[in-house]
Amino acid sequence: MISYPLREYISSKKDDDYHQSSSSSSSLNYSSTKTKNNLNNNYSNRFICFILSLILLFIFSTLYSYYSYIDPTCFNNECTDFVCKAYSEGLIGGQLCPDLCTTKTIQLENCLGEHKQFESRLFDNNEGNQVIRCYLKHPLSKTNPSGDLKKHFYFPEDESTLEKLYIALQQHIQKTIQLDNPDILIEDLLKFADFNKDDKISLSEARSLWSLVQIDEFFYTILLSDKVYTPKIRGTCGHIFAIEKVIYHNLPFDDKQELYPSSERPNWFQRVRLAIGIIEFYSDTWHYQDTDQHLYLCQPLIKAFGYDKDYEAKMLKLNHLISSKSILSRLPNRCKETRDCLYDSYCYASCNISTNSCQMKQFNKDSLNELCSLISSLIRPDANSTFIDDLNRIIDECQQLFNDKTIYSNNNIDLISLQIRETLILQNLKNLLWTNIEYQMNKITKKSTKKPTSLSTHSVK
Repeated sequence: MISYPLREYISSKKDDDYHQSSSSSSSLNYSSTKTKNNLNNNYSNRFICFILSLILLFIFSTLYSYYSYIDPTCFNNECTDFVCKAYSEGLIGGQLCPDLCTTKTIQLENCLGEHKQFESRLFDNNEGNQVIRCYLKHPLSKTNPSGDLKKHFYFPEDESTLEKLYIALQQHIQKTIQLDNPDILIEDLLKFADFNKDDKISLSEARSLWSLVQIDEFFYTILLSDKVYTPKIRGTCGHIFAIEKVIYHNLPFDDKQELYPSSERPNWFQRVRLAIGIIEFYSDTWHYQDTDQHLYLCQPLIKAFGYDKDYEAKMLKLNHLISSKSILSRLPNRCKETRDCLYDSYCYASCNISTNSCQMKQFNKDSLNELCSLISSLIRPDANSTFIDDLNRIIDECQQLFNDKTIYSNNNIDLISLQIRETLILQNLKNLLWTNIEYQMNKITKKSTKKPTSLSTHSVK
């Protein structure tokens, strides 16, 4: 290949071309040498182009394979196809099913992202007033988008009874979290599952409910559904469910976790209202009688909340909320060191070396200190000096409790002392904030200024 163009050139010449004078011969030799150099350079360039073409072809082939089998839009079509096929076969039901599968007025188009650990995909609907969650128990592919529907929506079985579903729900709740009266929650779940409001639970409604309660986020959203900071569930279809959209997805802090400049942040009264909602969440989910009864937020508080137009704090995603009982069931049975007891990057238990078992004694013990720090950062700017003096005293109590070695010592906790002191800190903090806000609500919203005092009907023991 290298010499072929040169041979072609020579063969086209007359014989007497090669019997020229020495000067002509020298000139020809020079020309031939130059031609060879040019040809060598062309070969090198062509070789480089050939290699680059192979690399680009490999990259494009890889990308094509990726986009052929993994949907870049969070499996939106797969999620829809999966539930709609189950709906068409009468396996599931729900308020969202007709709009999603029949009229197609709801489409999972605007993907907000995914959470790989929790196998969820989030979609913003067309109106933008709700976020639809699609949890994939097993990743779906374009080649088999529906999978085995009967395996996914397997319970209750055909000819099953409501009593069997009731017992199964009771056992599932007790495995997840121990309640004073789980029957109240079960009744609420069965009422929720009656999608067509005919006072009956059909097999498709029962299967939809069972698939939903397996999802932590749905379970805790129902558990805390009477709380202001919990977004409301707007509808379901099988294991897909829609939740009220939180208008503001972040608290007023920048990437460095510093409060926005005064011209961009909510006013002081609005920020106090936000702080009260966060404190109420912490109070509702923190319990002392038994460490297995505590609800943990395995995410920094500052990332867990947004707020609505009335400056009510709203939980962004409850899939980070989990009971210590559930955490222990997901940790290894034996451990050698603390890192063996890691639930995720934010939540971890400690390893008891003597028993080689994970224990919850100091699980996220700095959460109260984190709460106090966040509240201080949120409301200290623009506050008057009297308020800051009162706030500083409470923040100091937080720090003292966190560093108190008489409570936290040798992986043991004095639960009674912790309960008393932490309850006082939270109560004093809420009282301080409410005292400064309850008669100034006209500067925040037109909503009632009545101080909330009711407890959850699904209170943790």
